[in-house]
Amino acid sequence: MVTVRVRTVPNNAAIIDQADFFQSDGFTRQTGLTTSQITLQLFFNNAIQPWTFVNGAPIADAQVASGNVYFNEIASNPGFYSVRFRPIGIGYWRLILTYGAGTQIQSQDYDVIPSQTPDTNLNASFIKPGC
Repeated sequence: MVTVRVRTVPNNAAIIDQADFFQSDGFTRQTGLTTSQITLQLFFNNAIQPWTFVNGAPIADAQVASGNVYFNEIASNPGFYSVRFRPIGIGYWRLILTYGAGTQIQSQDYDVIPSQTPDTNLNASFIKPGC
C-alpha cells in the first residue's frame, strides 16, 4: 500500500507539519528523538538541497528561516514531532526523515506555488445591472 501526502503551499511561507516515529511494536510512539538520531533529505525539483537540520524547540513559527529544517519533539505531547521549514522556490519539494534505529522513513511532499498577493484595489461599478 502506498500513501501519498501532497500539499499545496505558497512560496516563502513556513510549512508546519508533524512526523511520527514508533517503537518496534509499531504502535508505541518513540519519545526523545533529536536531530542527531534522524537523517534529513530535502529535495527541490528532484535535486538534493544542502539545508541544515536543527533543533526547532527554541524557534517560534514566525522565526522559521529558509536554509534550515527545524525538528523537535512537541513538549506538551511526548512522541509527537514538529517539522518546519520555509521553501523558497516554486516547484516540487520533498522532505524525507529517516530514523535508522527504528528502520522508519517519513516522506512528505509539497507543491509550492507562487504567493498570492491580496487585491488592495477598490473596484466599484456605477452601471445598472442589465444595461
